[in-house]
Amino acid sequence: MMRGLLSKMLLLVVIVAIISLAASYTFVGIQQKRALDENLDAIKSNHYRSSRVLFSNRLDAQELLTEEIVQLGNVRQKKPDAVESFLQEVWPRVQLSFYFSSMSFSKGDMQYSFGRFPKAEMQTLQELTETKLQPQKNIVCHMVCELATAIPIVANEETWSLSVLSDISRPIYVLRTVLSSDIAVIKPDTTPTAADMTLNRYVPEFMTGFTENRDLFNLALSQKQITALETNGLHLSQGKKDYFIWFADFTDIGKSLRLMFIRDISSTLAQQREQKQQVIVTFVTLTFGVLLFLMLFSIIPISKINQLKRAIKLIGAKEYNIARYRLGKARNPLFPDELDDLEEEFRYAIDVLETYEQELSNSQKRLVRQATIDAITGLFTRNVLVEDLAKMNQEDHIVNVAIFFLDLDGFKPVNDNLGHEAGDIMLKKIGYRLKGVINKFIRVYRIGGDEFVICYTNYNDDDALLKMADAVVDLFSAPFHVYDTSISISASIGIAMQEAVAIEPDTLLRYADIAMYQAKEEGKNRFKFFDESMRENAQRRFTIKNDFVASLADGQLYVVFQPIVSSRNRAVTKLEALCRWNHPDIGFIPPPIFIDVLEESENMNTLFEWIVDNVIGEIRYLDGIGLDEVVVSINLSTSQLVNDTALLILDSKLASFDIEPYRIELEITETSLISNFKQAKKWIQRAKELGFRIAIDDFGAGYSSLSYLTAFPYDTVKLDRSLLNNIDKDETQQRIVGSLTQMLHGLSVPIVAEGAETEGHFAKLKSLGCDYIQGYLICRPVEHEELVVFLSKRPRP
Repeated sequence: MMRGLLSKMLLLVVIVAIISLAASYTFVGIQQKRALDENLDAIKSNHYRSSRVLFSNRLDAQELLTEEIVQLGNVRQKKPDAVESFLQEVWPRVQLSFYFSSMSFSKGDMQYSFGRFPKAEMQTLQELTETKLQPQKNIVCHMVCELATAIPIVANEETWSLSVLSDISRPIYVLRTVLSSDIAVIKPDTTPTAADMTLNRYVPEFMTGFTENRDLFNLALSQKQITALETNGLHLSQGKKDYFIWFADFTDIGKSLRLMFIRDISSTLAQQREQKQQVIVTFVTLTFGVLLFLMLFSIIPISKINQLKRAIKLIGAKEYNIARYRLGKARNPLFPDELDDLEEEFRYAIDVLETYEQELSNSQKRLVRQATIDAITGLFTRNVLVEDLAKMNQEDHIVNVAIFFLDLDGFKPVNDNLGHEAGDIMLKKIGYRLKGVINKFIRVYRIGGDEFVICYTNYNDDDALLKMADAVVDLFSAPFHVYDTSISISASIGIAMQEAVAIEPDTLLRYADIAMYQAKEEGKNRFKFFDESMRENAQRRFTIKNDFVASLADGQLYVVFQPIVSSRNRAVTKLEALCRWNHPDIGFIPPPIFIDVLEESENMNTLFEWIVDNVIGEIRYLDGIGLDEVVVSINLSTSQLVNDTALLILDSKLASFDIEPYRIELEITETSLISNFKQAKKWIQRAKELGFRIAIDDFGAGYSSLSYLTAFPYDTVKLDRSLLNNIDKDETQQRIVGSLTQMLHGLSVPIVAEGAETEGHFAKLKSLGCDYIQGYLICRPVEHEELVVFLSKRPRP
């Protein structure tokens, strides 16, 4: 163990050292590369600058020498022939003294030349001199490159030019002495030979140090090296020496003068190699020092680690007393370290684990109970239900099974109004009642927030299931008492049955869930048995939920408006906005169906916002035709009363179009109001503060409690059409409506009567005190185009 740990530590140190060495070596290499590049860039810049300065100075000196020739011969006072004779006489001396290669005295096509004068290449320079009457200088390259100067001379009252050229090799040799680099002048107008992959492809006119560099010019190069050479320069090694080679083009002082510079950088690279060797030597020395240090100071700690290792095995075997013996007597070292702390932690861990071992059994029992028994109701959990259904496939005594899926109706308002603690008390009381049906064939489970399942096995026939369902419904007939509050709550129950052969728990639960939703749709507080038609209904609900957003974008949904008129003069005072959905596969979907589905998701707010956009467009149209007092009413669902999202959407939209809030009347059904009265009251007060009108819809539908009419502000009451369907003949309906109108008028509340289909209905409702009438007699719900025609024929308010 000791050898193994020590060897691993040493190996780790070596690996870290190698990585550090590699990193440092790489870093040094990068730094050296950067320094070399900067050095080479400085050399290139210095060479280019020095070359330009030297060429410019030589050209200036050549210009002065030319002026001296003119002054020496006083040629400005002579005729051209005399000037030519003078130059012919002095040319040999001038050529030897000033190292001129050729000279010319010219005007236009007339020219007297001395030496091999490049007439064509000098023509432009001579013309500039004669026209501008200023000296000109440049580097001219023809067969060779030469320094050229030309000065203007007036002879016989005519402007002539005196031009001289000198060999560029002399300044090149001066440059080599100054810069300590060999220089080659590349022949002008030559193209490198593609097949030649050596430096010889660049034909030099002449070159300093050619003999020393002959082997360098014969080195084979790659295309990549040639590209590098022609762009930034190339590093080459020849023998024991390193060279840096690059080109410099002087396009602004001559005809594309190209020089090749060859710099010996052997000493610079040797210094860099020496630095890298020092880095390696330093790291190797440090590594051996660290290894030696570890070997000397690791033996005692590793021995203690061995002792702790043996203790760990004993702790794992739950032999706590032997582990204490192996650790030995506790010590108090003078200079404690981390291993001493670790040993102390071991001793503490032994004590703690021994205690935990004693409590583990109890803890496991509690965990099993938490996983199988609901903490609030004491009923079995969903996990137990799934396991029970799966076991039934292997139990021969199970003949059949029925699942009763219960969902509480109106449980959410209990949490919202009384708090979650009250909700838990309610659930506990419900669980207590449900335990009353338990026997050896019946088990009860709580599978969700307010969802319960009753599993009934080996029932005799369908009558037994009916009796069981009636009994469960009766369990909720008596109110529950929570915090001195009497709460009535019901349950919607879905029942699914299956023979006890290859039971699929998820499928059976899904069928019961579908039947439960059907029970809710048919009025709640009842039970329904699953059949295939319900599957279609469930599929329809899924389609509605899944297709809503796409259907809204495709224009399948549209808004219609139904006018509400004054009973006094039949003038239109309000419009009720209603949503319709014509699905391409399902067909026309009644609003209660798709509203019920959308309330289960955030899509309800999306639909509401879209309806508000359409209503705003209609209000702007009404303003345009002078009906700026007509109010448009929008229906709200129960789910929209639990937060202010709908109000925020309305307020923001109306503000964007500068529409007053009183132009919108929000219709809230009496059922929604009663189911969550406390929350609805706060919501209505907030809406009134923002300036919206409030209407109580479907008043008298069966939940009426006259006491709440004084509990919050509202602007209109709409009587439910169930009170009015036979109002012209039914005296009972007439007495009820008459009483309601008297009471509401006593509260100064206007009344809207829905469902007027005949003139008899209209007349009777008017006589009973209804202020406004709505129904097919006036107009069916119509889209904008038909509404435009209807409004054009109606009296103004």
